Amino acid sequence: MISVLDLQRLALEKEGLAPEHAAQVEEPIYGVLSSLKVWECLINEMEEWSRGQDRYMVYEYINDLTVRDGLEEYSEALHGMARTKLTSALDRLDERFRAVTHEDGGAELAQYWRPLAEGNETRWWWTRRPNDLPQGW
Repeated sequence: MISVLDLQRLALEKEGLAPEHAAQVEEPIYGVLSSLKVWECLINEMEEWSRGQDRYMVYEYINDLTVRDGLEEYSEALHGMARTKLTSALDRLDERFRAVTHEDGGAELAQYWRPLAEGNETRWWWTRRPNDLPQGW
């Protein structure tokens, strides 16, 4: 089932490309496994922020949160063992994400993300603020 979701995503991503470029793309940028990697990379970087990492911009963070949105959609689309495995991986990553963030009701990100400012974004990962904001945020 994951391969079906990735094929659907690949077709969607190819739609916006010129035919000569689309023919060269073999894997989706935001498929199930690649999205898990993006989410994990964000968390890895956030765990380093308190150790002096200072080159992460707020809009990169917002992009990564939209990747987390996609993972939620993938989880809802999957069934059986595939869903169980994805949910298990997400639970482990989300636990780490919660450890490097704290709930602020979305106050920090509402400055940059209109759906949050308008009260239209309520998913829990959007209402959490990084414990340590990197320089250049």
